[in-house]
Amino acid sequence: MLLALGLCWTLPSLAGVSAKEVRRLDGDLTPVGAERAGNQAGTIPPWTGGLPQQAIDPLLGYLDPYPDDTVQFVITAANVEQYADQLPVGQLQMFKRYPDTYRLNIYPTRRSANWPQHVLDEVKAQAPLASSEGYNLLNIGKSAVPFPITEDPLQMMWNHSLRWRGGSVKRVYSWFPVDARGRYFTVRVLDVIAFDQQGYMKESRPNRLANFYALYLAPANIEGQMTLIWEPINETIESRQTWKYYTVSRRVARVPSLAYDDLDPRTQGLRTSDQYDGWNGAPDLYDWKLLGKREMYIGYNSYKLSSKKLKYKDILQPGHIDPDLLRYELHRVWVVEATLRPDKRHRYKRRTFYLDEDTWQVVMEEDYDSKDQLWRFGDHHTMQFYDVLVPWYRATVHYDFKSGAYLVSDLENETDFPRQWGWTGDLNDFLPVNLRRLGTR
Repeated sequence: MLLALGLCWTLPSLAGVSAKEVRRLDGDLTPVGAERAGNQAGTIPPWTGGLPQQAIDPLLGYLDPYPDDTVQFVITAANVEQYADQLPVGQLQMFKRYPDTYRLNIYPTRRSANWPQHVLDEVKAQAPLASSEGYNLLNIGKSAVPFPITEDPLQMMWNHSLRWRGGSVKRVYSWFPVDARGRYFTVRVLDVIAFDQQGYMKESRPNRLANFYALYLAPANIEGQMTLIWEPINETIESRQTWKYYTVSRRVARVPSLAYDDLDPRTQGLRTSDQYDGWNGAPDLYDWKLLGKREMYIGYNSYKLSSKKLKYKDILQPGHIDPDLLRYELHRVWVVEATLRPDKRHRYKRRTFYLDEDTWQVVMEEDYDSKDQLWRFGDHHTMQFYDVLVPWYRATVHYDFKSGAYLVSDLENETDFPRQWGWTGDLNDFLPVNLRRLGTR
């Protein structure tokens, strides 16, 4: 059931919150603006500080901090109507399409989200100053959540785009386009990203959110290729800048910006550029509307899916990933609808985003085609990277209802490269002239 209804914005100038409102972040709200209290039924507990910081063994990865939690009940095609109010349209469609194999294992709700104190201090300091005007951000400083108290849908999406991801990270992960018969191939990549806006570059650049490059390690036909991106904060006034390094010609070339509904052929066209990491980029193609807040079952605390004991073949099945490796919990989410503006074009005419109130991350997305038919469903599984206090994705999954294929990304089960967090980036490592040096061949 929606807790707030039909709030639509016509792009006014929205200033920061008052000092009185900021004090709520130490009161009835969490430090990033979620409801601190649990729900009336007791099925969502209060937030009491999240999962404490603790070390990990890099060889073992992230062990489950809730090993004694058991499945409370299972949602199947036979009983899904009982839980329809707590499920998005995309999940209901999954049950219709795969009635014999699809299910949701429901666990106790654990509000594990937690952040470093310096991140929370910056949120509180910047909240009275941050503002937005139309499709532009203003005065956000280094805040990872510039709008902790808001009912503006665009500001909510910016909270997702700017959210804390460790300041900087190097990681090796894989994604897998899986066809309707369960056949797949592996794309393995080294990601290197440093958030300029959050102070993790030696030399800062105006309007620079992040510096990013990806080095492709597999399959063999793209090994050594690289993509470099300079990601702006305000993409409506400065477009994303992108370069690629081609191994065959050993040439670096500026390419059209990977943005909006551009497709990466390495995903078999199953994910648009603005669906990477749940959502990214400029919001100016759409009109945005807040539909409200709902209690919904979402993928959360996905430590079982993170196990180093798993092989990718154990995870990937025809139609969907193995449901017994997933953990769903009841959480409050903001529901935001994006409708394509009449003078704009995008593969998706309408989109519905579901943002976890505790982290501001997009946890689910529904995408509709030009005939207003449900085309794709994004089901993104999160967890707390508790050694560095980073809530982030364990896997992002995009299901295509037209083809029966799906794309799963961010899996690290078979990599022995531990994530490296919190280093300070050097601009020389993010210059086009250095891509050839960074490539493998």
